Amino acid sequence: MDILIEQEIALHQYETRQCKSEISRLIHCDFKEVGESGLSYDYLSIIEMMENEKPSNGSIHSQDYECIPLESSVQLLLYQSVSVDETGNLSHFAKRSSIWVLNGTHWQLKYHQGTVCEPFNIINTDAP
Repeated sequence: MDILIEQEIALHQYETRQCKSEISRLIHCDFKEVGESGLSYDYLSIIEMMENEKPSNGSIHSQDYECIPLESSVQLLLYQSVSVDETGNLSHFAKRSSIWVLNGTHWQLKYHQGTVCEPFNIINTDAP
């Protein structure tokens, strides 16, 4: 589970999202997403969205990870996330689910969904 959490958190980072080699390593070519807005994305549209992102002083805090094996090469990762801006304000509380598949020797994100939720208590954060 640790590698999946590490990779999930990497995808929250602007630097990772701007690196084409990292994106192709981490995201499966058949990727699908239903965002917290309800909009759907595929591999090409998520790549385009990431390419157009602007740097931010904010961050994404994530917590309460749970990994559920669906098969030995397919894992469901559940967690909560919140956006933290540069002044410490919290927004975009969401429950998240990601399906990771083992593609040869490395794990790739094949499906992701974010669902808006009520604010929750933040634990283990370095946010201001």
